[in-house]
Amino acid sequence: MKKYIGELKQHPEALFILGYMLFPLLALVVAVLGFFMVLGGYKLFGLILLLVPTQIFIFAAMWAIKNRKLLIEKK
Repeated sequence: MKKYIGELKQHPEALFILGYMLFPLLALVVAVLGFFMVLGGYKLFGLILLLVPTQIFIFAAMWAIKNRKLLIEKK
């Protein structure tokens, strides 16, 4: 797994897709799902979805964007 992540850090195109497309989309989908769960009466599970996986996807997107900028500045 570390080998693949290390290779991923070398490709700015892959980091672009992860940071600007995939992770924000996943964060949005999980946040909407959590919001609808709260509205549907499942408050605890909805709040957990809003707080935990959404934040993980947001921080993963910020990580990918930062690493992409650093990689482009190096070249």
